[in-house]
Amino acid sequence: METEPDIRLLGFSLWVDGREFPDATDFWDSNWLMIRAEMRASGAYVEHSGPILTTADIEQFRDDLSQMVDTMTGEAALTGMEPGLRLQLKMQKLGRIEAIVEITPDHLTQQHSFEVEADQSFLPGLVASCDAVLTRFPVINAPSN
Repeated sequence: METEPDIRLLGFSLWVDGREFPDATDFWDSNWLMIRAEMRASGAYVEHSGPILTTADIEQFRDDLSQMVDTMTGEAALTGMEPGLRLQLKMQKLGRIEAIVEITPDHLTQQHSFEVEADQSFLPGLVASCDAVLTRFPVINAPSN
């Protein structure tokens, strides 16, 4: 039985299956997450999986989403150092959100991009979803700024 996604926005779903290196303690190795992501739209289905995001990527996305909730302006992107997955949200007028999902299992030979529209009512749920992921997989040994 498939579990509910950890993060969901319209046709985009993302599951966090665990840490890539669960016994690591340094920032660079301990924070890589094993991700399964998919995008479903009319006539299309694309999935990508592997160690493609870190806990710091989720944390930055959550922080940017929180800023969007507070100001009703700006943008937030869920993306990492690895290619193959990018979710970008941009606040438009009247609380409308433009979302672009770029996802591919093979960034050398494929490109898949989806545009979807949402509204600000999705933002608090996305923030809560990111918080839940970070509760399960907190950032370990974040470098000081």
